[in-house]
Amino acid sequence: CRNNNQSIAVAQKASEEDQAGNYEEAIRSYQHAVKYFLHILKREPQGKDGNQKIRDKCKLYLDRVEELQDYLANKEVITNYIRKFK
Repeated sequence: CRNNNQSIAVAQKASEEDQAGNYEEAIRSYQHAVKYFLHILKREPQGKDGNQKIRDKCKLYLDRVEELQDYLANKEVITNYIRKFK
């Protein structure tokens, strides 16, 4: 139960950081939340009702991490490109 509460708290922090535009911290928090959720999945019996919901959340968080990483990489490329012409 402690891990579940901890994973939810970390996921909420990730969402807050994401909404605030703190994307690097959001990425770290999403990744930590996924680790906590995966730990919970390992301990739960297969086929338990909540397991699919946890897997879906993990996929959602990992997809968002990928989006944010792509955004930050593109932002850096564009920033460096603009600096060349200043």
